[in-house]
Amino acid sequence: MIGSILRQRYKIVKQLGAGGFGETYLGEDLDIPVTPKPVCVVKRLQPTAIAPEIIRLFEQEAQILYQLGQNHDQIPKLFSYFQEGQQFYLIQEFIDGYDLTQEITPGKKLGENDVIQLLRDILEILVYVHENKVIHRDIKPANIMRRKNGKLVLIDFGLVKQINNTIALKSGFTSRTVGIGTYGYMPSEQGYGKPKLSSDIYALGMTVIKGLTGISLNTLSEDEDGEIIWSNLVSVSNKLENFITKMVRYDWRQRYKDAKEALEELNQLFGFVKLPNKSSEDCFTEGNQLFDLQKYEETISYYDQAIAIKPEDHEVWYNRGVALQKLQKYREAIASYDQAIAIKPDNHEVWYNRGVALQKLQKYREAIASYDKAIAIKPDDDQVWCNLGVAFEKLKEYEEALKCYKKAISI
Repeated sequence: MIGSILRQRYKIVKQLGAGGFGETYLGEDLDIPVTPKPVCVVKRLQPTAIAPEIIRLFEQEAQILYQLGQNHDQIPKLFSYFQEGQQFYLIQEFIDGYDLTQEITPGKKLGENDVIQLLRDILEILVYVHENKVIHRDIKPANIMRRKNGKLVLIDFGLVKQINNTIALKSGFTSRTVGIGTYGYMPSEQGYGKPKLSSDIYALGMTVIKGLTGISLNTLSEDEDGEIIWSNLVSVSNKLENFITKMVRYDWRQRYKDAKEALEELNQLFGFVKLPNKSSEDCFTEGNQLFDLQKYEETISYYDQAIAIKPEDHEVWYNRGVALQKLQKYREAIASYDQAIAIKPDNHEVWYNRGVALQKLQKYREAIASYDKAIAIKPDDDQVWCNLGVAFEKLKEYEEALKCYKKAISI
């Protein structure tokens, strides 16, 4: 699979994971005319048989993922979904960051305030999901990503698991055998193939219990009614203990019915002062002020916040590249320039600075290609002609270099 190209567009670069009936790969979008190519996540489903019901289910679930991702920046965008032969493919946004298995780890205990913030952050995403009548079905630390700007993203909705379950049922297995969800985080009703909105509440509750206790969930005991025994292992307020206990009740009818009810209760218990929402423009302006003060690391963090709010702003991507270039992080700068070019390919300054960064990396031929793009957009920029001459001179192509220098002088 590595190296293959899907639909003459998505090149498979490396495998990220595998299990059940499918695999996940890192891919490159060859349609975008920049280097390096933008990356994406490619999910391949390999059902044992193709049937109209499987195709219908795939299209139905993919449409749901598309709608969710289009309207919420904390859910990965779905770029494409299609069938090739006996296999289904999903092309999704790549989330640059790490999953919460790096924060919720054995032997490490989260503090109460950290847990309250985590609950609030995830519930806010789930409110949107549940309002759209969607059940995630597999909430756990591995399916919660933290972007580099600190914002959480909920990934890996139950599409693959739902399709796998349908396939298994057709093959004579039971839904309990297949399991749509993850053992330890999955409540009993979901194990029997009847998930509710409150099933997600249970899974989130078990996630924070793992964070608070710092131990594996399969070591927790249950009482005679099937309730999880956990509070004796931690030191938290009665308010938080009671809140989490309600989240993980064995009977789904005794839990919070959905994310909205849980979030309202959480905010009522612990108070919530809603900070004024910063716009992308506010973050960009603050970043520019820090840039003028030559505080480039802080500058980039503000640009990242602006991008998280408004990812299609080419100017922010460009300025981010310039700040990275000031820090001599030329490869990262080029990646930012490429994002700006993908959004607005006719900005000659982006092409020029991209050429400068490539030249710093001694990639003179690629730098020349960037300078040529800049010149095609704005032919009378003497600085670009001068840099183009330097690049040719580095390649010992002196006649070409001389032509460029003469052009720069004439301008």
